[in-house]
Amino acid sequence: MMFEPDALARKSKELEGATPEQILAFAFETYPKIAISTAFGVEGCALVDMAVKLRPDVPVFTVDTDYLFAETLALRDRLVEKYKLNLKVLRPLITIEEQTQRHGLNLYQSNPDQCCAIRKVEPAQRAIEGLDAWITGLRRDQSESRAAIQILERYDHADGQPYVKVNPLANWTRKDTWRYVMANGVPYNELLDRGYKSVGCWPCTRPVGEGEDERAGRWAGQGKTECGIHTFAARKG
Repeated sequence: MMFEPDALARKSKELEGATPEQILAFAFETYPKIAISTAFGVEGCALVDMAVKLRPDVPVFTVDTDYLFAETLALRDRLVEKYKLNLKVLRPLITIEEQTQRHGLNLYQSNPDQCCAIRKVEPAQRAIEGLDAWITGLRRDQSESRAAIQILERYDHADGQPYVKVNPLANWTRKDTWRYVMANGVPYNELLDRGYKSVGCWPCTRPVGEGEDERAGRWAGQGKTECGIHTFAARKG
């Protein structure tokens, strides 16, 4: 397996000219314990479609925060049915009611970082425990905070064991993603036809205006652009 930072950097640069399918094939061949994460955005849906064509039983995980839109849950069911997904759904360790008792009403307003830490980050950390590689649908053009992502990135688990984050869509654009989805008949969230460009939890997501950054509808007015799932660990080289 490939974990050494310099070797990963060289391979990542080499894969800049590869297709997402070729990147996925490399990841599947290189890392035995591997899984895809998705919140069922358009990128995740495209990635699932590509991955199951290469490995039908590829493990997929998602986090149900208990604040998901009904449309997101309906899409999840459609994808499971269409692709016979090997899907694991993780949930927070506490209910919304317990969270309210401990931290007050509507924590997503008073402290959105803490709400995300409880309802998204901690379940995701459990999901990746023991993995050699974690495949995501991140793209560089989604936001400034994602502009520097690499196709292959080295991280460490809490116990110090290495893992690699694989970003097959890193150098794709939003148009590339939609082109793939439409050409391959991939199901997607119907909210994306109603002015939303990025869909998260319903209290913290709104439609996006013309010309706005596609993640501008997430935590609008909060000065926040990431839930923390992709920022809780520091990249190793």
